[in-house]
Amino acid sequence: MAQEREESQGFFEMLWDCDHCDARGLYAKSQRYCANCGAPQNPDKRYFPQEGEQRRIDGHVYEGADRTCPACSSPQSARAHNCTHCGSVLDGAAEVRGVAEAPTAGAPRTAPARPRRRRRIWPFLLLGLVVIGFLVWLRCIRTQEATVEVAAHSWKRAIAIEEFNDRHEEAWRNEVPFEASFPICSDRQRSTHQVPDGEDCHMERRDKKDGTFEQVKKCKPKTRSEPVMDSWCRFTVRRWKAVDELKETGRGLSPVWPGNVPPGDTPATLGAKRQGKRTETNTLEFRDHGTCDVSDATWRKYQDGQKVKVEVRASGDVACGSL
Repeated sequence: MAQEREESQGFFEMLWDCDHCDARGLYAKSQRYCANCGAPQNPDKRYFPQEGEQRRIDGHVYEGADRTCPACSSPQSARAHNCTHCGSVLDGAAEVRGVAEAPTAGAPRTAPARPRRRRRIWPFLLLGLVVIGFLVWLRCIRTQEATVEVAAHSWKRAIAIEEFNDRHEEAWRNEVPFEASFPICSDRQRSTHQVPDGEDCHMERRDKKDGTFEQVKKCKPKTRSEPVMDSWCRFTVRRWKAVDELKETGRGLSPVWPGNVPPGDTPATLGAKRQGKRTETNTLEFRDHGTCDVSDATWRKYQDGQKVKVEVRASGDVACGSL
């Protein structure tokens, strides 16, 4: 993950307002007392200046957060041992409270607008999902025990017929088979990758709690997507491929495989055919309760006309897993 970097833009004075004479915009570092009435600074009244009101402090050395005099509540520097206002000892004095969040530069210092109350829709969505889930459970999952009759046994047997011939296929160049012939390739976008594309930066103001704030430039590397090109090829290759299927279907317990099929070990010569994958399906048919495709052992376990205890869904179909 890209690392965010920070770059200090210097130290600036916080501002404060006098509680006694309503003087505004006093400098928190250099004016510890009101320039109008002489009252000591209240550190709780400090705030960040607006854009254009910032006053840089060149060569500022940060020594730590101010502490509040326990006797007169005036702010004192971290190095002070006694209050410069009343002389009290500052041992154990608590740090002043800082301004937790800086307002956006240039924005008025007013309370944020109260967001409009939006109607929440997620409870209705949740209720809808619960109803849908209940209906699915009721229709497809909920079962009850019932006795059903085996009406018939049916079966299907199928053999795929494969042919060895020229096949026209497409693939990326690195996936083209070695034996392929007549490849025709063209450039095409295969994927994308991320490349550096400068930085996203923003300014952050941090109250140092000594009458100053530090302006920090925070930057995070950003990237952009660029296409990765590759060769997409059309080619001809000789392969075995299923071109037909022979099937036999019927009822009863004596299924048969299709006849007149080519051997499975036919040599790979152009136009040759061989038998491919074999598939078999055994089905139990229930009177008024649907059908189930089952294993050969389960299929032969029951007789036509036999009554069987099973689980039946609300739809009326047998739950095949209960056989």
